[in-house]
This record gives sequence, structure tokens and C-alpha cells, in this order.
Amino acid sequence: MAFNIKHIQLIRDKGLLLFLLLIFSGVLTSCSLKAFYMSPEETWEYPGGSSPPMSIVFHADGRLTFVGGFDSFHPATWHFDQHRHQLQIKVSNYDKSPTGCETSSAEESSCLFYNPKTDSFECKLTQKTKSITFLGWNFFRK
Repeated sequence: MAFNIKHIQLIRDKGLLLFLLLIFSGVLTSCSLKAFYMSPEETWEYPGGSSPPMSIVFHADGRLTFVGGFDSFHPATWHFDQHRHQLQIKVSNYDKSPTGCETSSAEESSCLFYNPKTDSFECKLTQKTKSITFLGWNFFRK
């Protein structure tokens, strides 16, 4: 049985190419998933200024805790739609009046506005978001 050396090299080269494609597709997929999903889960802080420092804590189980202010809004919950980059916060004891938002940079800050249709505060949250404005207070990712 005679082996053709060119045939063996061709099979080896195709196998190597397939192997490299699999590795790079896995790397690209993992990179794109990291850039796509941005959860608010952690502590966001207002450093203080015209009032004492405050925090908003986004717990992994969907609970939201206000520390240092907004105590009347407890209990509160949050939900993040990763496909739409939409953050929703539901609070207790809000007077249900719509709020407006003004931000200087749509990419670096998000403003939570009250949406009476969903009975929640909403904003767009991306990987570039550095602060969330809630009722006029700017909270920064800790």
C-alpha cells in the first residue's frame, strides 16, 4: 500500500485549519458575549455633595436596597433585560408621577425615568454606562 505524501499533507493542513477555526470562533464568541451583557448587579454610589453619600445596591436575587436615602421606597426590586439593555426598577410608595431625564452623554450615563405604563423606573444600561441618575442624584458604579 503506497501513501501519497501530498495527500497526507493536505489532510494534515485541513485538520489544522479546522482546529484553528474552532479555537478562534470560541474566542470571538466569548468576547462578543462579554461586550453584550452588562448587569447592574453591584453597588452604585452617590459620593455626597449637597447631601450625604447614598448607595443603591442591586442584589443578585433581584432585590434593590437604598442605603443613606430613599428609605420610603423599600421594598424595591430590579430586572435587567440583557437583549434590550433595559433596566427596570420597581419601588414602593412612589406617587406615580412621570419624571423627565436630562443627561449630558447617553453613552456614559443613564437616567431612570418613571414610566406609568410599566409602573417602574426605566433606563438603558450598556457597558459604557458609568453613572445612573435617579430622581436627580447621580450614582456611580463602585
